Amino acid sequence: MDKEEINHLETMISLHKKNLYILEEMLAKYGVDQPLHLVNSVTMEREAIARYSKQIDGLTSSSRELEKSTALASLPRRPYFVGRDEEIKTILQSLQPNSRTFIIGIEGIGGVGKSALATEVSHRCIENDLFEAVIWVSAKESTLTLHGIEPITPEVKSLSDILITIGTTLGNPTIGNLSIQDQIKRAYNLLSRQTTLLVLDNFESLSKNEQRDILDFLRRSPITLKVVVTSRERVSEGQIIRLQGLSFEESNALLEWDAQQKNIHLTKDQSKYLVELTGGLPLALLWVQGQIAVLGYSATQVLDKLSLDTDIPILQYCFNHSWNLLRHSNEKKLLFIMALQPEAVSRSALKEIAGIEDADSFDNAISDLLQLTLIEHAFGRDYFSILPLTRRFIRTQFASDRKFIKQAELKTAQYYVKLLSQKSSFKEWRGYDDLLLDRNNILGVAQWCYKSIQKKQTSSTSLAKQTRSIAEILVQIGIQFGSVLWQRAYWYDRMTLAHAALSAAKLLSDWKSVSTFARNISWIYFYQGDYLRALHWAEEALSATTKTEEELLIAAAKRSLGAVELRLGNFERSEKMLRDVLKTSEEYASDDYGIYSKGFAQYGLGELEYERGNIDRAKEWYQKALDTWRDPVRKDPVRHVSYALNGLGFVALKEKRPEDAMRFFMEGIQSAEEFGRVDELAKGQLGLASVYLETGTDLKTALKLVNESIESFQQQGMQYELQKSQTLQEKILNTQFQTITPSNENG
Repeated sequence: MDKEEINHLETMISLHKKNLYILEEMLAKYGVDQPLHLVNSVTMEREAIARYSKQIDGLTSSSRELEKSTALASLPRRPYFVGRDEEIKTILQSLQPNSRTFIIGIEGIGGVGKSALATEVSHRCIENDLFEAVIWVSAKESTLTLHGIEPITPEVKSLSDILITIGTTLGNPTIGNLSIQDQIKRAYNLLSRQTTLLVLDNFESLSKNEQRDILDFLRRSPITLKVVVTSRERVSEGQIIRLQGLSFEESNALLEWDAQQKNIHLTKDQSKYLVELTGGLPLALLWVQGQIAVLGYSATQVLDKLSLDTDIPILQYCFNHSWNLLRHSNEKKLLFIMALQPEAVSRSALKEIAGIEDADSFDNAISDLLQLTLIEHAFGRDYFSILPLTRRFIRTQFASDRKFIKQAELKTAQYYVKLLSQKSSFKEWRGYDDLLLDRNNILGVAQWCYKSIQKKQTSSTSLAKQTRSIAEILVQIGIQFGSVLWQRAYWYDRMTLAHAALSAAKLLSDWKSVSTFARNISWIYFYQGDYLRALHWAEEALSATTKTEEELLIAAAKRSLGAVELRLGNFERSEKMLRDVLKTSEEYASDDYGIYSKGFAQYGLGELEYERGNIDRAKEWYQKALDTWRDPVRKDPVRHVSYALNGLGFVALKEKRPEDAMRFFMEGIQSAEEFGRVDELAKGQLGLASVYLETGTDLKTALKLVNESIESFQQQGMQYELQKSQTLQEKILNTQFQTITPSNENG
């Protein structure tokens, strides 16, 4: 009806245009003196043309809206959508007519939101008139309900099903009566007449033969067709969009919207735990809240079920398909290794722990896992990762190969101990940041070692060979990685590691290591301002050293004891301990640890004299420490000089030498930044802020520096330094207020 009316209106417009042309020619002959009846006739013709054109626009607009409504109705229901801004931008750019991309693959594990993204894109394409037709076909064979996984009949199973859908949508519903070759020709003919977006959802559910036939059909399709494919497996054609879980903020937004719909409420802690546990998988987030709202479970019950139940449907739905497609035991080995560790694993670690010696076999296994979107690859670091929920699923499969799991646990520990022996020495400090990429994995190994030896006997004389080996591994990690954690101010991790390693050292009657770990614990309590606990552990460290008779080790224990006694105000005992350390260290002047110990004894004596108020003596000791650490024999002065430089900076402040103080603090900050010594960096910032305040040169920078130092001291739990920083912060704020107030009053 509309089409006939539009044709009639177009005819009328054509007639009026002819009349208008004749009238305009007649008017042109009259020049300036145009007859009024001709002028009125021209006006009437123009108004008629405008009126009919407006009617056509109305009919066309109505027709377009109807077509849009019909097209939208043929798509899946549009869900609440959050995030994926960059992915949507990329896809829409690739779907533009001037883009040469014609297939876009949206990939990811089950439940990550592939279909939701494709649905959102399809709706936007229709709304923005990007295509004249949008066709959605799905090969989905099952759906996840709150009660479990239920089978459904797929819309398409073959190329012919897709061709029939194309024909039906584009005006040829009898296309199915033709042979397959004629169906292909007819589909090409229909597609060439208008721009079309074809969405193939759940492509992985089709057989490999059907996938091959469909891709072959798409390759030969006219340029008017563009295709979006969603799949749990890697699509071999076109542009790839790989989806991972939503961000924490996006996940929270989805949870909040869904909670409003279902009239339920999770606490912030429960929501955070849920996001962490699911890795931001949208389907898992919504499924959990559905369990609470519809089935009446408590939030705690569902979260426990998600973390403990091996048969939970969400895990089976998201991962069973991909798991069942694994072709070789190597793929499962690699997944088992990644599931054993809390974070991403390097290529070298995977290869060595898995024991896959053949490079091609290893690369093929990695390729298969990437194809199935079970793992992600961080190209810059060459590490491989899995989502938390993937890890949970893989752990449910451990029972299928317990022998390999036990071997992998031990080989993982051996690998990281080997890595630490290569990269954790004090001479390798420039590479500590690379080593810290594996921080949580190494700590995970330490935890495994600790749990393993806790199950065994406590007498070292009757230790089984493997138990002894595991205890030795834990001690090595405690010593080597503990030093790295200390230098980078991961003090909570170092404390936990030291306690675990201490139990292993006692099991082995390794008193040298017992002393080391007790001293480690003492220093952390010292920096956190818990001096009584620090004293207890320093005394225990000294007691353990008496069983070793190693002089430098005894000196190290005395140094920690001297530092604690200083904070407790026991200056005489502090001085005695530190001078004993200095005397012993001087006897080992050519030993690297002896130089290290000597410098810290001198620095400790500088701290003692500073607290006593003997500024000149403090300056002498700080300078001696600086000279010791800058000894050319050492050839690596960067590591410790920030301590002495900051000490000299505070002395210069006391002596009213702000220029010298600034120079010392800036050198100290530079050294601390280069070495990565976070605690001394914060001290340098505190000192520099003090200089700016004392000189009144830059209160804004002073406040910025002291705020940064406060944040750092809070993170490290350094209570003594934190109090100093907060006091300075208050002084700076008061000074700023006093500076501003008079000017306001004068105004």
